[in-house]
Amino acid sequence: MNESAVVAFEARLEWHSEHATHVDRMLVRPAALHGDGRWLAAGEAARQGAEAALDAAPWCQPRGLAVVEVARSGLRLPLDLVAGRHYPCGMFGAALGAPRDPRPVRLVEDGGDGRLRVDPNHPLAAAPVRMVLAPSTEPAAPALRLAELFCGPGLQRLPANARDCYFAPGALNRADEEADVAFHARPRLTQHLDARCRGELAAIYGRLLRPGMRVLDLMASIDSHLPQDLHGLTLAGLGMNPEELAANPRLAERVVQDLNACPVLPWPDASFDAVLNTAAIEYLVRPAEVLAEVRRVLKPGGHFCVAFSDRWFPTKAIAVWSRLHDFERMGLVLSLFHEAAFDELHTESLRGAARPADDRYIAAREFSDPLFVVRGRKRA
Repeated sequence: MNESAVVAFEARLEWHSEHATHVDRMLVRPAALHGDGRWLAAGEAARQGAEAALDAAPWCQPRGLAVVEVARSGLRLPLDLVAGRHYPCGMFGAALGAPRDPRPVRLVEDGGDGRLRVDPNHPLAAAPVRMVLAPSTEPAAPALRLAELFCGPGLQRLPANARDCYFAPGALNRADEEADVAFHARPRLTQHLDARCRGELAAIYGRLLRPGMRVLDLMASIDSHLPQDLHGLTLAGLGMNPEELAANPRLAERVVQDLNACPVLPWPDASFDAVLNTAAIEYLVRPAEVLAEVRRVLKPGGHFCVAFSDRWFPTKAIAVWSRLHDFERMGLVLSLFHEAAFDELHTESLRGAARPADDRYIAAREFSDPLFVVRGRKRA
């Protein structure tokens, strides 16, 4: 890579948990490295075109601390605290941090006796983490600090009580319980992710797909987010609005179906090499049934890939979605994959990319939409 072409750096965390492998990426400008001499040295090495390894341990702190007991009395806490989820450290009073400390800590137990047990350790404290700095020719958004790379990763690790943690009573309720057919009657012929985010997603999908594959775009709309130079696929799309499906030129087959009313997919077993779901998983009120169907229609060895960002239709999303941290949402989706018996589970995130200068929201949001991806494979 030409040194003069390097306009940013990609900081990457690679780690694994009991159930999955994880890659969390963030783009930063060169100025973000100025706070630490080790980062500057790694940046100089990366400018030459090579990846530079860094020690992540100093940033995965605190670690090794005992669980802290906190009295609920005197604290202004939500009534619906759920054990296993993460909450801002400052919520739990001076025993854990300053009042506005946003660092996530895990609620281990709500004893019901007015005492809470909270794990104050960093979410990556117990994980083997590899940190890498690589050059990037794509611009980063301004004002990011490299330390922000460590705020979020680790929250997607599955808790022992995943079902209770993510799917407590009411989790799948929605503010608008009217029929989805009415909500989707008017076509939305617009993109729901910015161009930079769409490009990154297309690259991820492109690594999974090959010419000759039969692919299902589940909950499809006007764009299946495939690489422009990827040809030879047979692509089916299942969505809610016929005009949106008709506007998608990549689709060879179009099916209109409300998965919340009928989660059974209209294809035989082992019909597809891959199934994709983009910016839509949060609208499923019967997600376990849908994932079981996805697994059924996948060929042995086939991939299921779910991608989402931090924007959605709030009245139609399941209630738990808005109550979770971005990275915990990956954990929720990961739990569905695990429960549906998918193998080779993997999560990936990307933050910090610059929003395209011609994007209509650039004045309000300089960051490209963050991207969160969960994928798994049906055992061959």
